[in-house]
Amino acid sequence: MVDPISISTEALNADNQFKPPHDEVFYALFGLAMQGDLLVYFAAVPLQLIKPFSEEFKFAKIPSGQQIIDSIIADAARGRFARIWVYERGDSFVMSDDYATYEACLQGQPDYVPCWTLGRPRNPLAEQVQGPVDARQAAGFSAQPIALIK
Repeated sequence: MVDPISISTEALNADNQFKPPHDEVFYALFGLAMQGDLLVYFAAVPLQLIKPFSEEFKFAKIPSGQQIIDSIIADAARGRFARIWVYERGDSFVMSDDYATYEACLQGQPDYVPCWTLGRPRNPLAEQVQGPVDARQAAGFSAQPIALIK
């Protein structure tokens, strides 16, 4: 069993050399969701449909990156699954900010990945679509259970 590790954000982003590229579309959509102007849904998305915004950025290569990925995999083995924030583009779902979890999925190879989708998914391969959900709660701004918006 892998114990959770603690890494300072300063160490992860030292001189911005380990920071993933900025995806303007993701941050614009995420901002709209936080304001309540874009609905957020939960969906189980097939791993092969999730594409990273940057193919070049590899979280495992940052200091302690593989340890963090191993911790995420260990959490999943215990039934605690991290969700990836995505937005739909064409037939795929773009992941821009959850590289550690994404790389853990690539190593673990689940058929489906739990995702928060910015907007209701249109791709029929996305399963278990639920919501809309409270975007601020989904983003971790509240300790309350995720509320479905009626």
